[in-house]
Amino acid sequence: MGSVSIPGRHPAFHPIGRLRKNPFKGGKKNMSAPLNLTAMVDMFTVIVIFLLQSFSASGEIMFIQKGIKLPTATQAQPLEERGPVVTLFCGDKADPNAPCDNVVLIEGEKLAKLDELDDAEPGIPNLADRLKKIRENEERLVGRDPTKPFEQHAIVQSDKRIDFKLVRKTIFSVNEAGWTHLNFAAMPDASVSAAPLADGEAPAEE
Repeated sequence: MGSVSIPGRHPAFHPIGRLRKNPFKGGKKNMSAPLNLTAMVDMFTVIVIFLLQSFSASGEIMFIQKGIKLPTATQAQPLEERGPVVTLFCGDKADPNAPCDNVVLIEGEKLAKLDELDDAEPGIPNLADRLKKIRENEERLVGRDPTKPFEQHAIVQSDKRIDFKLVRKTIFSVNEAGWTHLNFAAMPDASVSAAPLADGEAPAEE
């Protein structure tokens, strides 16, 4: 019969013993945690949406076409409503005597030119269709009493060199799409003695 011996000490789980290369660091937890980028992106998205809504509520025109020459107005007040911006753009030609292009844009996107429109058509069909879709989206988001008219505002910024025929067609299309409130963007007449607009204040409406 063989002799009975006392077993020596050994780790209960061998992989743990192999992973502990430094006995002084064994058993310590890693205090660094991975950064949750998804939550951070969501937070910044909410902040951006809040800032955009704040600027919209202050009446700022969020898109002003580069190169447009707005007409001046002797009696005007700052814009107080935000809405879709319809731009009647003359063109960015270097020659000021060059013929006007008479282009219709909405939020900077080109829709039509005056010479491409039918004279027998009182409005601009694709402009009316686009404004109807914007109005329907506004109604779904904000909600509206069907017994009351749609109270949101549309903004027209027209170059002072635009043919009035295009202005008339634009007004018809805006009303046809259900926008009863229409603001025309203008610059205050500097020759009239009036209180100056504050820095960063939006153009005024006629």
